[in-house]
Amino acid sequence: PEQRRRFLDELMTTMTPRTLTTLTLLALAQAAFAGRPLASDDAGTAALRTCQVEVWLARSAGDRAWTLAPACGIADGIELGADFSLIDPRTPLRQTGGLSLKWAPDALSFKTAAGALALGVKLGTAFEQPAGAGWRRGTHGALALASWAPRPSWVLHANVGPERDRVSGQTSTLVNLALVWAPGARGLVFAEAQASDRPLLFGNALRSAGARWWLVPERLGVDISASRSVGASSTLWTLGLGWYGLGD
Repeated sequence: PEQRRRFLDELMTTMTPRTLTTLTLLALAQAAFAGRPLASDDAGTAALRTCQVEVWLARSAGDRAWTLAPACGIADGIELGADFSLIDPRTPLRQTGGLSLKWAPDALSFKTAAGALALGVKLGTAFEQPAGAGWRRGTHGALALASWAPRPSWVLHANVGPERDRVSGQTSTLVNLALVWAPGARGLVFAEAQASDRPLLFGNALRSAGARWWLVPERLGVDISASRSVGASSTLWTLGLGWYGLGD
């Protein structure tokens, strides 16, 4: 317990460029709860008995994190996901992992005069391994999901919900917003923002932009994104690859 308190104090009181970079890397690593290349999540799930696998590298100012994130449809409208991140050994955190369960049934999808609207809920728990310590539970939370498509080529994703940090016992409200434009079947571009009402604990607001190119439409894609958090002097770049519809 004493070691955990010292680690938390370091993150909350020593906001050096290195610590800011670590928090940004962790934010992107935990974005495995979402679907690449977004950190915001959509109100949709993998089809029943199909899976997807995503992998990406996040890099900023010499620091880096590798993330692997599989997910499978275990029932109609229900998706089980996992993630594992290996973080640069110079940072306070060495590894993170997580599990998530998303529920977005067809009954919560609507066609309206303003466009298609889909709703869902996602539960998640994250684990972490600080330097010199064993694995511990990090955070757990829930997100309400909404995806609105006013036009076929435009989609707005919104997430909001509580996230509780186990070590400090504090709970924060997280908000994610992403706007996606898909001009054709071969690619998309996006802009998004993530924020928390407890930035010292969950990281400063993060703004991102990026693109995806489909090597095989809706099956195999590569993506790139650039992100910067408030107070950071460097940009965090990610490069990812995703396979979808496995088992279909």
